[in-house]
This record gives sequence, C-alpha cells and structure tokens, in this order.
Amino acid sequence: MINFFRRIRKNLADDNKPLKYMRYAIGEILLVVVGILIALSINNWNEERKDRVKEREVLEDIMNNLNRNNELIQNSLVKINKIDKSSDIVISVIRSKKPYSDTLDLHFFESTRSGGLLFPLSSEGYESIKNAGFDIIRSDSMKDKILELFEISYKRIKEKTQWTNERSREFDNYLFTIFKVEMPSRLTPLNYNQILNDTRYLSLVVDMKSQRSWYTEDILDCLSQSEELIQLIKDELKYQ
Repeated sequence: MINFFRRIRKNLADDNKPLKYMRYAIGEILLVVVGILIALSINNWNEERKDRVKEREVLEDIMNNLNRNNELIQNSLVKINKIDKSSDIVISVIRSKKPYSDTLDLHFFESTRSGGLLFPLSSEGYESIKNAGFDIIRSDSMKDKILELFEISYKRIKEKTQWTNERSREFDNYLFTIFKVEMPSRLTPLNYNQILNDTRYLSLVVDMKSQRSWYTEDILDCLSQSEELIQLIKDELKYQ
C-alpha cells in the first residue's frame, strides 16, 4: 500500500504537476494523521476497558470486605444487647437488695464486660483500592464515602474498642477481690452482702453499661455507612 502511494507521488512529480502533487501530499498526511488517531483511539479504548475491569474487581473486593465486617458488627450488637440485659438485672438486684441465687453468677460476669469487637474490622478491600489507585473509581461521591468509612469511622471504632477493653481490664483485679471463679464465664460472690452494699461495684456496672452505649452509637453509625456504600457499589456494578 505504501509503495502504491509512493508510485503515485513519483508519477505526479515526474509529470511536473505540483498542484496535484500537493493535493496528494496533503491527502497522504491526512491519512497518516487519521491512522494515528485511530491507533490512539484503539489504545485508549483498551486502557479504558482494562480500567473498568480493574474498577469492578476492587469494588467487588471492598463490597465483600464490608459484608464480612458488617457481620462482625451485627454479632457485636447481639453480644452487647445480651451484656446490657445482664447489667440491668444486676443493677436491679443490688438496688432492691434481692436474695442471692446462683443464676446471678452469669449476670455478674456479663455485666462487667466491655462489649468490644472480638475481632478487628478488616481493611483488605480498602488496601486493594489503595494499591490500584483511587483514580480507578470514577464516582467521586463513592470515593468520599469509602475514605470516610475506612479512615474515620473504622479508626474511631478501633480506638474505642481498645479504650473500652483497657477500661475493663483495669477492674479485673478489683473484681477478684469480691468474686471467685468456680465455673467458666461466671463470678460467684465471696460475700453477697458485701456486693449488695458495695457502691463501687454498682458504679462499675453502671459505668460499663454507659461505655457500651457510647460505643454502640459508633458501630451503629458505621453499620449504616457501610450498608449505604454497599448499595452504591451494587448500583454501580449493574451498569458495568
């Protein structure tokens, strides 16, 4: 094809027809430019296609990550609800000076637990996005929500989990001065009358319940953000 055009150009030059030669030269230049533009378009299309495949992969990664974390959060909420019920029972028993029953031993144990997450929230999907580069995600609002969830909400939960767990451990030595452990997950009073009149222990139970409420607000907010983000990702993936 190139040789064909060269022969035409040579014939035009030999015939001393500069105008025709110029038209031909311009045409040849245009053909080259068009060819380059087509090649660039194909290359850009291929790159865009690769980016969309990668975007889908990272969005699926983060959605799976969020689903696993939401399960941890929901399990934590169930646990906190159970602990709070034990706290209410213990508070009621002490304030009304009810007689001792060994069924209280479980509630004595539960009432002073922190209620923090048993396992840290995962950030695998978020790391996948950071490795790919945030520009791979086209939606600015989605990027903002991802950053807010992982960089603010998750970190706040981690900090509060550490704080509540440390707070709970501070009371362990004190608890073993008024309780004994005869069975797993149970605290048996050494002197039940002392428990009834021990304002420090009652304050501890009330304080721990208050901390769990403070902690629960954040994990509920985190759960709501996560569910909203999952829906955004699902909607995005439908159009790809």
